[in-house]
Amino acid sequence: MDDRQRQPILRILIVEDNAEMVELMQNMLTPVRCQMLIARSGEDALTLLHREVTAGREVDLVLLDIMMPEMDGYEVIARIKADPLLRSTSVIMTTALDSTSDKTLSLGMGADDYITKPFDPHELLARIDAVMRIRRSEQALRRRNQELAALVEINRMVTSSLDLDGVLKTTIRGIQEILQVEAGSLILVDEEADRLVFRTTFSPEQGWITGRTIQPGEGIVGHVVESGESQLVNNVERDRYFSSEVDEEAGITSRTILCVPLEVHDQVVGAIEVINKLDGVFTDQDLELLQA
Repeated sequence: MDDRQRQPILRILIVEDNAEMVELMQNMLTPVRCQMLIARSGEDALTLLHREVTAGREVDLVLLDIMMPEMDGYEVIARIKADPLLRSTSVIMTTALDSTSDKTLSLGMGADDYITKPFDPHELLARIDAVMRIRRSEQALRRRNQELAALVEINRMVTSSLDLDGVLKTTIRGIQEILQVEAGSLILVDEEADRLVFRTTFSPEQGWITGRTIQPGEGIVGHVVESGESQLVNNVERDRYFSSEVDEEAGITSRTILCVPLEVHDQVVGAIEVINKLDGVFTDQDLELLQA
């Protein structure tokens, strides 16, 4: 797999009233793994952006022409940056205007960059790459801040409650929100019965396997409890500890699993297991968050 194939597919909106310029820009963007959207006016661009965001389809970058009839690029970017739904959208202004005042105004209104026509293809691609690298870093930082805020809230609720079941449910629901996973469970050791008990769970099927028990050492979660070592598995079919028995009973298909031991005073008392990351595979950062 080459570097281009590893890059995520970008969704780029070209806002340009000149059909020939649209075609030229589409040709220039051929080396980029992207889906191109076209708007021929500022009003159309805003309508399209709202439609895409509302449908959960994020637009990564807008290439926005300044000189357009009716609504120019300055008004479009002003509306984008004033709209809570759109303001995080990256924008590169494109124009034949080359004065310092035009560039200063564009950047001052929130544009991420500014490029003048006629474009050099290499310069356009380099500027897009630079803006997207910054965008990805900002998104990662926002996600991290959201995750930390969620962890703080979980800790607040846990420490203020005397209801064990409520605490466990709060914990597992918070983990679901932070890690964005399909299913998960909190398992505790039942020393009297010498079993592991699925104390609280979440999945598309409410209730799932709450109350089910398994033998110590059974499956990935059993191994984690027995060994006290976390497991990050992004291909369960190749994992020697994976057992499909719980999947069959629960009616799910595990693809990726992240499981960490629960310890009290250096003694393993259970484990937290999450299944199927919704937006890809589990990472070391996910592991660190779950261990926290």
